[in-house]
Amino acid sequence: MKDLIKGAYEEGIKFADEGVVADYIPELAKEDKSKAGVVLINKDGDIFEAGEVEKTFSIQSIVKVVAYLVALEEIDPERISEAIGVKPTALPFNSVLDVELGGGKPRNPYVNAGAMAVTGLLYEKFGDDTLDLVLNKVRDLADRDSIEVSESIYESERDTAFNNRAIFYMMVARGVFNEDMPVDKVANMYFRNCSILVNAKDLARISSVIANDGLDVVSGKRKFDEKYGRTLRTVMAMCGMYDNSGEFALKVGLPAKSGVGGGIISASPEGIGIGTYCPGLDEAGNSLVGQKMLEIITDELDLYIY
Repeated sequence: MKDLIKGAYEEGIKFADEGVVADYIPELAKEDKSKAGVVLINKDGDIFEAGEVEKTFSIQSIVKVVAYLVALEEIDPERISEAIGVKPTALPFNSVLDVELGGGKPRNPYVNAGAMAVTGLLYEKFGDDTLDLVLNKVRDLADRDSIEVSESIYESERDTAFNNRAIFYMMVARGVFNEDMPVDKVANMYFRNCSILVNAKDLARISSVIANDGLDVVSGKRKFDEKYGRTLRTVMAMCGMYDNSGEFALKVGLPAKSGVGGGIISASPEGIGIGTYCPGLDEAGNSLVGQKMLEIITDELDLYIY
């Protein structure tokens, strides 16, 4: 396994120059796309790693999986289904048109509209306490209490988030949320969640817990009810790689979720969790090197779920 992970890293890093950093968020434009890392945790809790596995970066859209888990745990299922679908999309993750075509209802919880809707649902129940819910859940799943938010990345996202605010206002306009919803305030909570700093080790721990239906095989602690694992993985498989989810399913064949910060989490039903990092992205916003590494690992271990 050590040789496999090392080989996947060495082969994947060859594609680093082909990726493009997410320069529409000024702070992310500063990322070094030559940095990459990969961590795999097997069902016995053994950890294998290669590359820059302790370099921190913003979690970005991977946090949507964690936020969705919090919603599943805390919000009435009927209210969730009223506000958010579970359908794949062929449009970009930040598409205003996709929300409009859906009558204001986001296609799924892993696009921007869906994640903001999740934040809105949590705000309806918890108000200002919503701010720490997702951060604390990330800390718990990764088993690292020192995880924090990058204020510089948060401010960079907040100050350039015109498209995201338009999406949120459309959800209010179409009745998904009431007119008294403080859109800017709740949107800022979502931007803060995206600015949480993690590393590839953290992502592997989160992936492993999801792969094992809420059980942290490294610590032996249960992190969430086993009934949620299947839901998280199913939506990841359909929607986790944005409008490139179909192509990813063909090449890699595992439930996964990416973020424009360069991370990918991937959770095998066999109990294997994988976290990868490289900030160079493809045209859909997914880490190019991360996908290459996952493709090699999945093929070698025959992890395809299809």
